[in-house]
Amino acid sequence: MAWRVIQISNPARLTIEDSQLLIAQDEKIPVPLEDIAALVLESPEVYLSSALLSRCAEVGMLILTCDASHLPVCAALPFAGHSRLSGVQRAQLDTTIPFRKRCWQAIVRSKIANQAECLRLLERPGVEKIESLIPEVTSGDGSNTESTAARMYFRFLFGPDFVRGAEDLTNSALNYGYAILRGAVARALAAHGFMLSQGLHHRSELNPFNLADDFIEPLRPMADLCAAQEIAGGDELDKEHRQTLVSLLGRNIMIEGAAQSALRAADIMAGSFVSACRAGDPRLLKLPSLLPAEQHSYE
Repeated sequence: MAWRVIQISNPARLTIEDSQLLIAQDEKIPVPLEDIAALVLESPEVYLSSALLSRCAEVGMLILTCDASHLPVCAALPFAGHSRLSGVQRAQLDTTIPFRKRCWQAIVRSKIANQAECLRLLERPGVEKIESLIPEVTSGDGSNTESTAARMYFRFLFGPDFVRGAEDLTNSALNYGYAILRGAVARALAAHGFMLSQGLHHRSELNPFNLADDFIEPLRPMADLCAAQEIAGGDELDKEHRQTLVSLLGRNIMIEGAAQSALRAADIMAGSFVSACRAGDPRLLKLPSLLPAEQHSYE
């Protein structure tokens, strides 16, 4: 299984040689393609060959490119990489509205539970108040409990003066972390054959990643925990901050009763959604639970 995340922050030339990514900077560094799950291109002076792009798609690699503010703005995903693509997409499109609403209910409950756990790990107040909202999430979350929980949660997490969307270091860290996790979720869903534009709750005609925006929700508290615990100092997101946030993909989160990396958790979620769609049973969804910040250990 691919597990490495390569971040290119300085000018480089990327090519393929003997099934390896060859990174040419001050020296040439080879990395086996089969080990790479994601490639994050931060520098505007990164040059890569079309042969490399094709090979990256064949191995299922996610490629993220960043804007001038170093925020990921483009995700390159493999096209039609699943052997049963049409069958998976047919099952996805055949799902009923009640099924989609029940799936969204499960996702929102998982997200709120992870938000409460984030507060608990940081010894912040408000854990019980956030947890009390979990049973209030109904099918489809028609009362928008997710939004109510988010408003309360961010005040407990970052203080009463915090404004989500403001131009500050904390918001920049959250945006970067969410974008990295979103790309990993999109990669996993695409690898399992799903149409990313067809979401459960997110249904915008202008958003090609609606389904990824559904399934990222339980993972968001990983970025929240990182931003609150590890991102401090300065007014802008610097290189060390970004490296820390990229490392989220390799951090532990609990799923299927075991600690897995966020990358692996995204893959397990996507695989469980295949089973849920085919059976028409939202109870087959497997969703993650937040753990203390720690890198996953590969044996």
